[in-house]
Amino acid sequence: MSNAIGKSDGTLGRNRGSVTAAELKRMCPQQRARYLAYEEPSKEVQKVMSVTNQRLCARKAEARKNQETAQNEDLEKKRQDTLIGQLKAAEARNRIRHMRLRYQNRRAQEINLMIACQPTALKAVRLEMLLPTKVSQLRGCDSLDRLERRRIEEILEDEKGLTINRV
Repeated sequence: MSNAIGKSDGTLGRNRGSVTAAELKRMCPQQRARYLAYEEPSKEVQKVMSVTNQRLCARKAEARKNQETAQNEDLEKKRQDTLIGQLKAAEARNRIRHMRLRYQNRRAQEINLMIACQPTALKAVRLEMLLPTKVSQLRGCDSLDRLERRRIEEILEDEKGLTINRV
């Protein structure tokens, strides 16, 4: 019993000479705890403490490893989400492009049919000028000069076809 509390001579390790084992037994628990806090633990306690420290270090390493894998998984998930978003956006742009092309083709077919169904060539030319089959980019400047514009307007205003029909 004296081994667990102090040295074989009855005194304690660091507090040598200050308190004997008999005096330590007579102390209240708080005082005894204060004195024993500075003593070297027994070999059994040291073994248990070292095993506990090893387990704690192993758990910290495992937690760190789990955290790193979780971060890598999160990073990979973000990359995958970004890639999926880009692919979906590209598919949507492609669908819109196809819809626009279908609309333009159907519109051109309708206009060509309307032009073909006109009773006279003059009305067909007028309709073709008013409704172009292909939607062109609007330009800010006019490609016709005054003389060309006057000539075209004269042809379009001619109801009897005297300007075009030359016999």
